[in-house]
Amino acid sequence: MFATVFYWIIIAATGLWGIWSAAWSIIYVTKHENGNLWIFAIINVLILALIGLADLIYSTEGNQWYWFSSTRADISLLVYMLIAYCALVVLQVLFGITRKPKKA
Repeated sequence: MFATVFYWIIIAATGLWGIWSAAWSIIYVTKHENGNLWIFAIINVLILALIGLADLIYSTEGNQWYWFSSTRADISLLVYMLIAYCALVVLQVLFGITRKPKKA
């Protein structure tokens, strides 16, 4: 039971943060404040590492029984979160690069 509740807490928290991060990234890109995307990219890389750790725990039965003493059969949303965060971080890094103007 705990494993299932914890799984849905992870999905809800990372989903809401991903939406919040993407929304502010779009706002910063439209205002041409691309340098602010770097902090979101750094935070999202840390979250990506935590999602990867959760995926590692949930993907092997031995880790599930050690950490949670119950199993969660379908972890496909966790894998989709991993893919979405990878794409979000890559886009934030690409759009976060600011070009310096050439000297006249």
